[in-house]
Amino acid sequence: MKEHNDSAAPPMALARKIERWDYDKSVEKMREFVKQWKGATKEILRELYLAREYLTHQKGQYKDPEAPNYLTLSWSGYCDEIGLKYQTVNSWLKSFQFVPKELSSTGKDTLLLLDAPPKEDTTASRALMQARINEVLRTGNRPADFTDEEEEELRRQLKNAQYEELAADYHWKDVSSIHDYFSDAMRRSKDVAAFRLEDTAQIQAQLKVFKYIEAYLAVFDGTETRALAALNLALKTKDIANKLAEENFQTKESAQQGGEA
Repeated sequence: MKEHNDSAAPPMALARKIERWDYDKSVEKMREFVKQWKGATKEILRELYLAREYLTHQKGQYKDPEAPNYLTLSWSGYCDEIGLKYQTVNSWLKSFQFVPKELSSTGKDTLLLLDAPPKEDTTASRALMQARINEVLRTGNRPADFTDEEEEELRRQLKNAQYEELAADYHWKDVSSIHDYFSDAMRRSKDVAAFRLEDTAQIQAQLKVFKYIEAYLAVFDGTETRALAALNLALKTKDIANKLAEENFQTKESAQQGGEA
């Protein structure tokens, strides 16, 4: 006999189960499940961690199968054989923040995501993080327990340092002797705000430039550094305007001399 498929049955059955759900019974049942799950998760991640460390640090190569140092085992191949994608396993190890017992301060395999108490972002904790980051900047070596949060903050500080160096040390070394047409125009202008673009192409070009400038300035964290970067842009814009004006002037002058000849 063909079973009747009532599309409304599953939601109704589920609704009845939700109505009968009991808080105390669920806590009692889940407490043991979670304990077993955390233990199993640590065992699984430990084995995956050891496998990845071994397979990704082999000495050899994968390109030439005839060479004596050709590697037949790989991390991606291992993951395929156990029914997982290596990207998924990498994500697990990173998300759960697995730390093997040999590197853990507790002497036990640790899942920082589950085992560590909530971290308070206090002045003291920020100072400790900065001290650890300063040590990495000084020595170039990351400690084994260097966290993803510290790594992200280190990258942010290194990036900002590059931008600050660019903004502070960037000078246009080719100081041009071109006449300052830009300043002349500014002195003659009674109302800069009255400037109007002539056509749609100019308006679109200006909007695009403003968008890029905003994105460029947004990468600077410090107000002072951002202002310095904006000043550098203004000075370069002035140089470009003077250069184009000089080229136009020379072109007109050449044309006039050619006509007189």
